[in-house]
Amino acid sequence: MKAYKKRHQKLLHYCLTRLLCPTSFSVLTTLTERECQQWLSSNLGEVRKVVATLGLLIEYQKYRLNRDGWKLLKARCSLSQDLYLWSDLIEIQHIPQEQSNQQLGLMMLAQYDKRLAVLWAIRLRVELPLEPITIMNVYRLRDVVVQVLKPLFDKSGVDWYV
Repeated sequence: MKAYKKRHQKLLHYCLTRLLCPTSFSVLTTLTERECQQWLSSNLGEVRKVVATLGLLIEYQKYRLNRDGWKLLKARCSLSQDLYLWSDLIEIQHIPQEQSNQQLGLMMLAQYDKRLAVLWAIRLRVELPLEPITIMNVYRLRDVVVQVLKPLFDKSGVDWYV
């Protein structure tokens, strides 16, 4: 059995032993074969890294909006130049307070693909916040998220440029 199928079976078992919200249950039980292969081929460490990078992009924008120079500089040093420049283009207007780095990353991912964000929230055992981030340029959001997801999805072997 392939690794992504094992992960899917493990998540289905988790679904039986835990009480999940209807949205999470629906996403987990209606995954297509292609989605399973694409979204579950990566291990948990790789998923954490991607979500943390997306969260750091949001934190960078939060520090930029608040004009918090020292934290902005630290976040900028943690990101590659192309990522923080791409994140400037999406023009984030509202970022909910009191969210962890992972929750911020999942919120950004939910703006790109809600089903993927729900699935990864289940895998990471993190609650996906209900309050969304407000983004002015949603079309550029896709390009930013693709920059982060590309290495992970290329590894899955599924054509995902649709």
